[in-house]
Amino acid sequence: MSRNDFSSAAVPSGGQATFKVLSSKWDGLNPALIATFYPVRRADTGSGWQRLFGNRKLSSADNFVVDDGFEVHTPITDGSQEMSLNWHSPFEGTGAESKVPTLSSMLQSGVLSADVSALVAKLSKDGGEDVGKLVGAATGRTGITKLNSTQVFSGMPPIKFSFTAHFRALTDPQSEVRDPITQLEQWAVPQYLANDGVIAGALKNGLRNIGLETIYPSVSPQLLAMRYGDQTILPIVIESMSKPITVPRSSKGEAINVAVQLTVATLTAIDRRDVAGFYDHG
Repeated sequence: MSRNDFSSAAVPSGGQATFKVLSSKWDGLNPALIATFYPVRRADTGSGWQRLFGNRKLSSADNFVVDDGFEVHTPITDGSQEMSLNWHSPFEGTGAESKVPTLSSMLQSGVLSADVSALVAKLSKDGGEDVGKLVGAATGRTGITKLNSTQVFSGMPPIKFSFTAHFRALTDPQSEVRDPITQLEQWAVPQYLANDGVIAGALKNGLRNIGLETIYPSVSPQLLAMRYGDQTILPIVIESMSKPITVPRSSKGEAINVAVQLTVATLTAIDRRDVAGFYDHG
């Protein structure tokens, strides 16, 4: 995505774009070593992405509202990026080896020469020698060519990023550890799951004029952006999140030092424009 594909402001009408940072205290640490996560959505134009701010209603039936005005900041370690590019050779089965595999293997290895020579010698004294030379000439030869070994591209899955996010408490375990981890967990899971099935929900809410919510009452997990170093990667989804529960805790039982294992992935497969666009955000 290029710079023009991203709008950094989806500001509530009549308000100023503001957000609250959820993070441990990392005074003195280079900001380039701290990853930033924040919610995004597809732009109203249908092209590109924009950042979310303020309150947003997810369910009119339950009057459920979420606040998108948060960023999670965390230093990350053990980070890696995985690209899986699917190439395969569809022409492998076009050679002689696939049609008569046993015979081809015997010819290439030279095993067949002695047997054929002996057999033909019984049938024809003169022909046996010529056939033996012909079969011997096949030793070491193969039907593999550049054509039937050519690979073709058959697609790729989204890019995955795996890393460890760190949270520690110096003064306040809730704001420095619990709150940022909880926000990541809330972004990872579905934003809203309706309690009733589709039919029950339609019967209950059919007269309330809530449109598509009657048929599609639940909301999928939040799309995010990740900014780290000189890259801004969006949109991404959290594919897996693992945290230990036996960690150092305060006298009140609050976690004070937690390392969270995260795997995030781009929403779609990417092309060279997207790769260049990762470095093209201000």
